[in-house]
Amino acid sequence: MLGTYREVLQTPGALKFSSATFLARLPIAIVMLAIVLYIAGTTGSYAQAGILAAAFQISAAVGAIFTSRLMDLKGQGVTLPYLAFLNALGLMIFLFSNEHVALQFLGVLIAGAAQPALGSVVRARWAVALEKKPEMKRAAFAWESILDELIFTVGPIFTAVVAVQVGLAVPLVLAAVFMLTGSLLLAVQRKTEPHKHPAGTPRGNVFHHHNMWRMPIIGGCFGWLFGSYEVTTVAFAENAGHPELSGVILGLWAACSGIGGLWFGHRAWNAPLHKQLVYCTAILCIAIFPAVFVRSIPALMISGIFAGAAIAPGLITTYALTERLVPASMLTEALTWTNSGMILGYAAGTSLSGFFIDSFGTTLSYLLPPTGALVAMLLAFGATPALTPSLEHD
Repeated sequence: MLGTYREVLQTPGALKFSSATFLARLPIAIVMLAIVLYIAGTTGSYAQAGILAAAFQISAAVGAIFTSRLMDLKGQGVTLPYLAFLNALGLMIFLFSNEHVALQFLGVLIAGAAQPALGSVVRARWAVALEKKPEMKRAAFAWESILDELIFTVGPIFTAVVAVQVGLAVPLVLAAVFMLTGSLLLAVQRKTEPHKHPAGTPRGNVFHHHNMWRMPIIGGCFGWLFGSYEVTTVAFAENAGHPELSGVILGLWAACSGIGGLWFGHRAWNAPLHKQLVYCTAILCIAIFPAVFVRSIPALMISGIFAGAAIAPGLITTYALTERLVPASMLTEALTWTNSGMILGYAAGTSLSGFFIDSFGTTLSYLLPPTGALVAMLLAFGATPALTPSLEHD
């Protein structure tokens, strides 16, 4: 299994750009929690903290669509340094606002809007690097999905420890440093950079490509699943009298997702990508549904092992399918649409699950995650090779 990933990382320049992007996207799992901890710790207001964190998240989701299109047009090497600088500037405005709410709001909007869609950036590089070895793209996308799981497993723990032990502002300062350093290291790697497509190049709208409209919604379904499952799990553990175990359950969930991604990514599959996505989301729906019936922490952990293992294969296939639906001239933008859909779906899932928990309890709230997987499966059915011949085979 590991031999497949070793071969992928031996692609010229791959280890360098993947490592630089890993450093640059660490802040994705730091900034949201860091904002909440900083505002709650300095003002005592969780309402203000939630509003500012949501403003950052929404501006990041929307801004990434435009900045990714800019990277397709101007090139990553030209665009990334400016975006990283603006992101750091926004975070510093937030920190040095002297608790002036308007300035804090401005700071998070700037930081969010300028945050590059680094997951899309690195996957676009992989698509170029493996252009002559398309059979290895699945393993490359799987590798990045595994790194995503690692980032979102380690990032929140790192943020909480540093904020409590060192200082509330330190995680945000480190996030700015990581973003700047990683982005600059990536920007200077011009040999693996996707070709830029100047404004005069015919490209049209990304959604003019048949079935591309499905991908942000499928991404939103995954985000919905993540958000609703996480919030419901926190509430379940608290109701069971063990709130400290929510992190263990979710950490196990993420770890099993990484293992599932490792296994799925190294194998060759004969089915067309859209069918693979149907199978993956169907299995995910079945695997996550038993959480509705669990009544104890150990049972939820066992359920989470199977549900977690089914997550990464679906994500890997979603990004691979997105890559097949559009030409190279709009690849970064297309991947970002899918990713931004995921972010907005996560926000919707967390919000609605909170309402369900307060109104009906965790049992019914656990119906929300499999609903997301089911909708994603139905949408994947429609992305047929007959309508999009370019995705006939992986």
